[in-house]
Formats: sequence, structure tokens, C-alpha cells
Amino acid sequence: MKSISMKVNPLYSDLDMSIQFHFEFSKGDCKVGEAMVSTYALNNSVTYRKSQQVTTASIEKCAVIDRFDIVGELGEPCMKKLQHFLKVIGMKETHAGYELNKQESM
Repeated sequence: MKSISMKVNPLYSDLDMSIQFHFEFSKGDCKVGEAMVSTYALNNSVTYRKSQQVTTASIEKCAVIDRFDIVGELGEPCMKKLQHFLKVIGMKETHAGYELNKQESM
């Protein structure tokens, strides 16, 4: 998984008021695939946290993987990198709204 690099490009969609992420995966100097993920707020999922003097509200969010195109056998390590990133940015749920597209190595 460490030999694969991932470039993340955040985008904002006015159409459905979501933040989308375009991911590019590379191994060395070769691009091996890309993915597109949309993030949405979960309905009625507000978490309140009280610290010493302040109460903060956090809206729980989910991610939908809209596209996942990877070359050869690299789908699993690329998906692990993608899911790790989504977990780090606080996505409570991840759903697949795509069909896995694998291209055979030549």
C-alpha cells in the first residue's frame, strides 16, 4: 500500500450541495487509476460535545464512492487508501454507488 500514492482534489458541487473528492492513484510515475467520492450530511445526525466552556455541534457525514477505476490487481490497496482517507476526515459511513471497473494489465 505504501508504494501507491494518492492525490486528492476537493471540489464543491452546487447541484446537490455536496463536497466531492477526485482521487488519482499512481505507482511510481504511472497513473494506475482514479476515483470520485461525494460526501453528504446524514439526516438528523447531529452530535453535541461539551468541553470545559463550550458545547459544539458536529453533523455526521457519509461518503458515496461514485466511481472507482483501477488498473490490474491494485484495486484492493487503492480502496484501502481511499477508505483510510475517508475515515480520517470523519466519514461515519461509506457506501458504494459504483460498479468496480478493473482494467487488465497489458
